[in-house]
Amino acid sequence: MGVPQASPVCAKMVRMPDHIDRPLSADLVRVLHEATPGVDVTRAVVVGHGFDVVAWRVPSPDGDWLVRVPRLPEARAVIESQQHFAAILERAGLPVPRESALLRGADGEVLGGRYRYVEGGLAHVSGRAARQHLAASIARFLTTLHALDPTSAASCSPKYYEPARDVFGPMIAQHSGLLAPATRAWVIEVGRRLERASAALPALVLVHADLKPEHILLSDEGDIAAVLDFDGVQVTDPALDFSRLIQHWDHAFASDVLRRYGGPVDADFMVRAQCYRDLDALQVVDTAVSRDLPEWLAWGRRHLAARAAAATRSHAERADR
Repeated sequence: MGVPQASPVCAKMVRMPDHIDRPLSADLVRVLHEATPGVDVTRAVVVGHGFDVVAWRVPSPDGDWLVRVPRLPEARAVIESQQHFAAILERAGLPVPRESALLRGADGEVLGGRYRYVEGGLAHVSGRAARQHLAASIARFLTTLHALDPTSAASCSPKYYEPARDVFGPMIAQHSGLLAPATRAWVIEVGRRLERASAALPALVLVHADLKPEHILLSDEGDIAAVLDFDGVQVTDPALDFSRLIQHWDHAFASDVLRRYGGPVDADFMVRAQCYRDLDALQVVDTAVSRDLPEWLAWGRRHLAARAAAATRSHAERADR
């Protein structure tokens, strides 16, 4: 929970350990049958892999279920917190999967989490009308989410943090020496820009922290059917959610959402969002170092170098005009 343990940008290059597709355990099957009569675990299929969680779709006559199973011991606490948070969001009327519940063994240990499987298309849209419709829907979602009282999630042990001071500043200090000189200089400059733009943050809010098309399911009419996979329970700068919109759609789309957004917006809001997006791969480097993942480290360094080079070219082109 809290500050992301593995950055969303690296989801496609994660190499999972070999045991990710183990069958559902006998204990989990028993508890699932007790909690959810009618489920057919013989037809359960894996539909998603995370670093520490495997997601299974389990058929049932009255509607399928999504069951999240921990792959690592520390994931049990993550699942427990996220399931409690999902129930809070459902009660608040947000478009999230319904009927969230924990699945515990006889000794009280968390075996997994369960909620209703949601049918829907991923939020990959094209065309002006579709983009505007999605922007309006995301703006409503973020306005409602960011307006929730953070203390309503106190039982989930949310992580309160200021990104520049508590995350990116320390990572730049710790890891900039691993980068090539030109990349290091660019990362340090982005960090300074972020520090200046963070001098007067708006009130910290509950955020999603991992908005992307794969985590927003749309109905046939283009409305949000469900928002999935909150990246923990975090209370931080609302601009962090807009950094994901820049990352996974584009800056114009994020700006369109911001125009419709009902939360407080300061003058440096989008400056911070862009800085968070620019430095996102530094979180990959941080995870690579802490978990000894050389492939992640190489990927993070390449990604930061590419962004530094692109920023340098853009600056040179503006200077030539």
